[in-house]
Amino acid sequence: MSLRIHSTVVATVMVVSLAVSLPLLGQQRLPDSTLFTIYNTNQPRTQIEFSVCGSLPQSEGCYGGGGLGPFTNACAIVQSVPAPLNINVVLRYIYVLDTGSSTGGATLTAYKRTDTITPSFDTIRVTTVAVVPLPTLVAGPSATCLMAQNPAYVYVATTQGSNLLAVNKEDFSVTLADDNGLNISALTADSYGFVTADWGTQFNEVFGPNGGVQSEGGGAYFMINPIDAIYLADVPPFDRPSSPKVGYSLKIAK
Repeated sequence: MSLRIHSTVVATVMVVSLAVSLPLLGQQRLPDSTLFTIYNTNQPRTQIEFSVCGSLPQSEGCYGGGGLGPFTNACAIVQSVPAPLNINVVLRYIYVLDTGSSTGGATLTAYKRTDTITPSFDTIRVTTVAVVPLPTLVAGPSATCLMAQNPAYVYVATTQGSNLLAVNKEDFSVTLADDNGLNISALTADSYGFVTADWGTQFNEVFGPNGGVQSEGGGAYFMINPIDAIYLADVPPFDRPSSPKVGYSLKIAK
């Protein structure tokens, strides 16, 4: 696929309504909401390239792009929810998990992306924020990556190991979210910032948007979101006859 960069004045400004609105964004319309970003990677996955295209009130086409890397073996990429810095600047953070070339060679690289929007152009800037070593992950070229993010943490794991690591988005400190002795089989999230991890069918844990544990127990539960489908072949089959029984208690007013 080839992309041509061009700038065409649009005589009539078209108002595009979003078909899906993420709960975290509410009804807020960001200044780059009529633009889209497409990515591609090479083989072996040492670079990730992207282009930003779409339309603005006074132009349409492709406005630029950039590259992420170099990596040894980039295996997963995730992005934070876009947020406004001011009336015409949109902020995103991009996280890339690299399994490296050896068992203890995994890293998480965090990038800061800003888009400065005018009626006719998008100025895109990407800077590296941190490269976080993850020596306790079972990694290497043959490792299968798992990654999810919420407002506070990026959760990373591989299906060859039992460690679930939480990388703090503020200071990039790494903590062991949990290790249940079994290999992690699935890591999923919803649009409110809840993340669930499965250790086979033996143990499941749900983490809240602030990183706190919300629930834990047996079974293989997973979450869905409004963007990417969860492929059921990628999560363990459920080995219990029904969902958890309902039980709740009222909070005492303070």
